[in-house]
Amino acid sequence: MKPLCARLLVLAVLGALLAMTSCVFDHSDVVVTEKVCVFIDEYQTTGTYDTFALCDQFKEVLEAKLKEYDVEKKDVKSIHMESGEFKTINVQPHDWKVTTKIDIARQDVPNGPYDNGPAPFMKFRNQSLKQLQGRPEDADMYKDGVKLVNKALEALVKGEDPRLILIINNETVTPTPSPSDPMQFTLKACVKFQFVIRMNNHHNGGGGHH
Repeated sequence: MKPLCARLLVLAVLGALLAMTSCVFDHSDVVVTEKVCVFIDEYQTTGTYDTFALCDQFKEVLEAKLKEYDVEKKDVKSIHMESGEFKTINVQPHDWKVTTKIDIARQDVPNGPYDNGPAPFMKFRNQSLKQLQGRPEDADMYKDGVKLVNKALEALVKGEDPRLILIINNETVTPTPSPSDPMQFTLKACVKFQFVIRMNNHHNGGGGHH
């Protein structure tokens, strides 16, 4: 085969492969990972206490991403919780070691009854608060809490607007805080979730994702 013919054959094969690849990407599913975070400010003068935090931005986050891809909720093929992230900010006036149990519940109506839960979500055991500063760390999740979140995410895709409540039950702090030595910090807690968008018969919008 002459060199020119060989080059033309190679170009033809590459062109066919690129055309096939473009077709695959235009009609493939898209995997998207997002997260909803809350900031919990703590100022405690005792070693045992309960606090609450509200996660209610799931609908806003999901709808913004669907708009970016120019699709609708019916195009969401699947959705699930991927992980939980926890980070402490501005721990004062010194380090503390805490044992804390965090439950999660669904409560769509403010101050109303729980729609689901509470269920165990995660636990810190003798955890240094200063070690949780900086980069967020993935935490080990209890399956009952993850199951509750997944049910709420599935309801979200069906058009509901789930509100999730984090219930923080602190069991012990070392050393024990007191009015003369109060414990102060902010906890950033995030629920990371992933969903798959069915892109068949859709053109990517909002910047042309491929």
